[in-house]
Amino acid sequence: MKTIFTIHAPKAKHLAKVKAEMIAMGAPTIRVVDCGDYLMALEGCHRIAAAHALGITPNLCVIDQDEIVDVTGFDWFDAANWAESEYQAGEVAGELFSTQAVEYRF
Repeated sequence: MKTIFTIHAPKAKHLAKVKAEMIAMGAPTIRVVDCGDYLMALEGCHRIAAAHALGITPNLCVIDQDEIVDVTGFDWFDAANWAESEYQAGEVAGELFSTQAVEYRF
């Protein structure tokens, strides 16, 4: 069983929509960073929450901490907050982890 942290809690209205889609489409694939004792999701807070609620284990695309990640493709990316477009995955995971992070266990 691994612990996955998401960037923030899901919004109820969007979560309901994602759950309905997941029932039809099955398990989602989520990119996560392996932080040793836990995984930090780079995307998919609603997909992870929906999978957890439905008892579906997501497919994880696990990225090692030293791998380079292009942050410009994520919906949380804001050029004002990121000086570069590529960072080591561990650095990105550290920046995304906050008091708003939500913990899920699969």
